[in-house]
Amino acid sequence: VAIKNHSNGALNPKAHFPMTIKDVMNMRIAKAKEKGSPVPSWANELEFLNDPRYNPIIAWPNTLFDCCPITDGAACILLVAEEIAKNFTDTPIYIIGTGQASGHNLHDRDTLTSIPAAQLAAQQAYEMADVGPQDIKIAEVHDCFTIAEVMAIADLGFFKEGKEAATAAGEGKTARDGRRPINVSGGLKCKGHPVGATGAAQVVEIFQQMRGEAGQRQVTSMDVNLALNHNIGAHGTTAVVQIFERR
Repeated sequence: VAIKNHSNGALNPKAHFPMTIKDVMNMRIAKAKEKGSPVPSWANELEFLNDPRYNPIIAWPNTLFDCCPITDGAACILLVAEEIAKNFTDTPIYIIGTGQASGHNLHDRDTLTSIPAAQLAAQQAYEMADVGPQDIKIAEVHDCFTIAEVMAIADLGFFKEGKEAATAAGEGKTARDGRRPINVSGGLKCKGHPVGATGAAQVVEIFQQMRGEAGQRQVTSMDVNLALNHNIGAHGTTAVVQIFERR
């Protein structure tokens, strides 16, 4: 997940950390040479991410590169009634489904690997939009930690909980050119987490993708006519899901 989202974020001029994991590796090598220190070497990005000298444990099992940065930032959304939307643009994006739910805190849940509030919010949004997970083309999800993306894509019904969701990124299924692109903005992990503006920034990314205005990170392998945004608060005690359509 970290490798994928850093690859996406490197193409996002608004990202807080626009570097691929390979960029970080090369920077570490250059610094070592500059200082005359032993030059580290890694076979690939995964080997680097498993090196505790450069990717230390923050709170087991989460390492530094599993955690998103808290950042400064802002986002703006112009929300208008459907009947006047075309007074502002020829290609408006429509909200066709929305859901909001609350749930118990972590210590009162039956599981730590799913967020019931997100599942309920998604169910509400799908029912309002009269679509299912299989219809969504791309999604921006709240990946405050890499495991949060894995949980989100299962809670939203894109992949089965467990191995299928856990291996989706590694198998390329959630890549920008994959079956279900997730967090093409770089996600919170790489784009950043400007608390208070995070959800709005996700919607801005979806708006740009659906209008073909996302530049180098534009999804071109499919017609992005349906998209989903997933955001959570606290430990997943609140969740909001929206579904967007381009007509």
